Amino acid sequence: MSVPLYVPVLPARQHAASAYRTLHPELRTRVAPLWTLHPHPGMLPKPLADRIDRDTRYVTAVQGHGSGWLDAPYVDREEAEVLATALPPEWWDCRNVRPVTGPGRPEAQQSLALAVARQSEAGLGVRVPLPGEWHDPAAADVAALLDRLPTHVPVHLFLDLATVLPDRTDAAKEALRALDALVVLTSWRTVSILAGGFPPPDTDLWQGSVREEPRSDWDVWHEIHHGERPYLPRLGYGDYGTHPAAYVSVPVTGGAAPWGLLRYTTERSYHLVKIPFGKRHDTANRAAARLLTTLSDFRGRDASAGERWLCLRAEGEGTVGNHAVWDEKSQVQHMTYVARSISPAADR
Repeated sequence: MSVPLYVPVLPARQHAASAYRTLHPELRTRVAPLWTLHPHPGMLPKPLADRIDRDTRYVTAVQGHGSGWLDAPYVDREEAEVLATALPPEWWDCRNVRPVTGPGRPEAQQSLALAVARQSEAGLGVRVPLPGEWHDPAAADVAALLDRLPTHVPVHLFLDLATVLPDRTDAAKEALRALDALVVLTSWRTVSILAGGFPPPDTDLWQGSVREEPRSDWDVWHEIHHGERPYLPRLGYGDYGTHPAAYVSVPVTGGAAPWGLLRYTTERSYHLVKIPFGKRHDTANRAAARLLTTLSDFRGRDASAGERWLCLRAEGEGTVGNHAVWDEKSQVQHMTYVARSISPAADR
């Protein structure tokens, strides 16, 4: 199996699947999405199973022959039991997604992932959360999980820093402490760092202006590589794209908000523009697109389908769009840019 350079954490939603499908085929070979199911606490088993079936269909329809992962890190015990029934080991046959589990998960979720890994021998992802300070006993929990798997099954480590904003100044230091403890546990096939630096929606964001925020997750990635550990050349890069890291941890709610965001990624920054929802706001939404296409770091209409859509909107063509379209176009420009920015020798 080739080792993709970029692991975006994507929600198992239609807009994210459309963004992945829109990537240039050559770029898709460099990208291995970690598809993440939203939790649905309190949902009855039958509608929950139907929701899992719908969301996984989005994923499997676009995954094709590429590498990908499927995870449900935020389910509770009842949800995990429904998940194990809805996605039994035979479900994973002939599908190009591999299971992920981690320490502290409900037993039903762990057992399902381990059973699939044993049966297919395609590999198991171990996602270790690190939302703050690293605690050494967590390594023992990971070791106990690995002990339940035959030694010949390849295992892949995802160290998940979750939200990394400018005020989390110790994120790189804690990541290195965690890696020092985890890398030695087994012969990991791959090791990836995941972090989300996109800020949460700000209700005080002014319509008609661009808000610029630093790419803290990208900065932490580079800071980690200044740690001079021997394993650093093996590390893969992952992020949460143009959603806050918490986006995949909360239930999906119905209904559309009266406003949304256009998002754009540059080398050092995220750019956000608030836009109203609805066809009657077409003029305002086109003006918002123009704010992004006139940035000094805008990469031009041919950079990706995301840039092309923004240019069409700014020029008065195309439809107004909705939240799903805005999310899709934001994600495809981001994934395209990141996949092209990373090389095997990046910051080594």
